[in-house]
This record gives sequence, structure tokens and C-alpha cells, in this order.
Amino acid sequence: MTKSAKKIYREIIKAIDEAESVLISSHISPDGDSIGSQLALARYVKSCAKDVSVVNHGTIPEKYKFLPDVDSIKSVKDCAGKSFDLIIVLECPDVKRTGDVAGLMKSGIKQINIDHHPDNSGFGDIVLIDTKAAAVGEMLAEIFFEIDYKFDTDTATLLYTAILTDTGRFRFESTTKRTMEISGRLIEFGANPRQICDNIYFTYTELNLKLRGKAYSQIKLYEDGKVCLISLDKKLLTGNGSGPVDTEGMAEYTLYIKGVVVGALLREVEDDFTKISLRSRGAIDVSALAHKYGGGGHVNAAGCSMDISLVSAEKKLLEDLGRLAR
Repeated sequence: MTKSAKKIYREIIKAIDEAESVLISSHISPDGDSIGSQLALARYVKSCAKDVSVVNHGTIPEKYKFLPDVDSIKSVKDCAGKSFDLIIVLECPDVKRTGDVAGLMKSGIKQINIDHHPDNSGFGDIVLIDTKAAAVGEMLAEIFFEIDYKFDTDTATLLYTAILTDTGRFRFESTTKRTMEISGRLIEFGANPRQICDNIYFTYTELNLKLRGKAYSQIKLYEDGKVCLISLDKKLLTGNGSGPVDTEGMAEYTLYIKGVVVGALLREVEDDFTKISLRSRGAIDVSALAHKYGGGGHVNAAGCSMDISLVSAEKKLLEDLGRLAR
């Protein structure tokens, strides 16, 4: 930890101390790191006797419904007319990526930007970006350690979840000795690795498991088996009562086939709107490809969307992925 990082930690804590009403948000379609980090930080803000609202654009995936305080997460509609004097945006490279929440971020309100994405735009009045951190949950844990914040089991559970999910169960190359040491301390504070992992990765509804079976049966390989695509149309997604949220984590399976170096999950949202999750191995940078279509992310895991049909998006994406795989 550098002296400059400690200085920013103090600035963040000071800003929270001086605020009365705090808004905490993250990117559209929240994931484990964004949800766990937001709720953990909210617990700290509450401990400072401040009013805090965690607000997201998007549905909370079912597998995170076990998390402490998850029911406290609000929608933009819930906060209509509410004012804030501090905004904290976590794990989000650009304010626009907060979706509708951006409408609550009025000019003149102090903003704190905490992120580990290399493509972060550097927005905000107080900026803490650590591209070497495996997750924002890891960064928050270090802040809490530095200020001797008294952890409870719930806070430890939230931060452990953030780290576990953003490292792919400690499998991604972003996992470091630092990551494991911090996670170990969170276990000491009460995080239960087996319980958390089971809830997130090994507990499905019948409908969800059937959806996954249908999806994986449609896997397609290209470029001599180096590129893998899974394309899900609206009929498949809604035919068994499932919803968009049920697809989270499926993109990882595109890399499970031997020989595949880059993969993508394409999901038809509307007739002319397709969401895409990209995955890769080694030095293949899918974040650059995501940027091309207005998205972003990490070298080996990124996402974007295209305002075209599922079939057109698949065709366009195959050209890009083919170049990456060669």
C-alpha cells in the first residue's frame, strides 16, 4: 500500500464523515463484486450514523438473495425526489454505466470513484483506482483494515463474496497473494467459504438448471475450435419461465472446452438489441473489443451490447473473435 493510497483512504473517510445523506451505486446489471461491495460500504456508512441508499439499475440475480441487507437495495424510482450530499460509485468505469442512477447524480454533489477496472475514466472528486486489485471488495477490505473498522460477520460475508465472484472462485489471473491474505482475514471475521460458495455456484432452481442445459446444448465452435459462442434468443430465455438474470455466469462455460481461447455469450434482449459477455484466456484482450462497441471490462472478461439483431450480432462478433483467436 502506497502513501498516496493511504491519503486517498483518509479523504474517503473524511468525505463520509462530513456527509449526511450518501448514495452508493455501481454498474448496470450488478454482479457479485458490485453488490457485495456496495452493501459492505453501506454498513460502514450506517455505522457512522449517516443516511445511506444503495441504488442500482438492474435486477439482483437470485443467487445473491442470501446476502445480508440485500433487500435494502433500491431502484431509482424508490429514490424519486430524494437528495444526497455524497455519491460513491463502485466498480464502474464511467458514470454513464450506472444507467438510470446517473439521473440522481446532480451537479455540485461530491463524488467518490472506487474501481479496479483499467478503463476507468477517472471521474469524480476523490478517485481511488487500483488495477492490480482483484476486486473492489478487496480494496474496501484494505480501507477497513487501515482504519481498524470493527468487522462483523455480515460485512466479512459481503466482501468475501465480492472477491470470490470477481476472481472466478480465485481462479482468474487477478488472484494474488494479497487477495488470498485478505480473504483469509475475512474468514477469521466470520465469512463462511462453503456456505457462500454453495449459495452462489451450487444452488439452482429447476427452471434455471433446465435453461442452462438448453443453452449449453447450443454451443458452437469456430476457428478450428478456438472460438466458442453461446447464443440465446428470447424464446429460449422466456420459454421455461426464466428471465435474463438466469444467464449470469454462463459466459464462463465458453472457455470450458479444451482448445477454446476466446468465447462469448450473446443474449437477445429485444429484436434489435443484443447483450454480449466476452471471455478469453492468457493475453487475449477482450476488453479492447468490448470498447469497440461501447462496453468495457478486464482483459479476460468484458461486456458490451449491440443495437442489432442476435443473428447480426453473432455474425459481426465472429469476425472480431476470429481475428483475436488467430
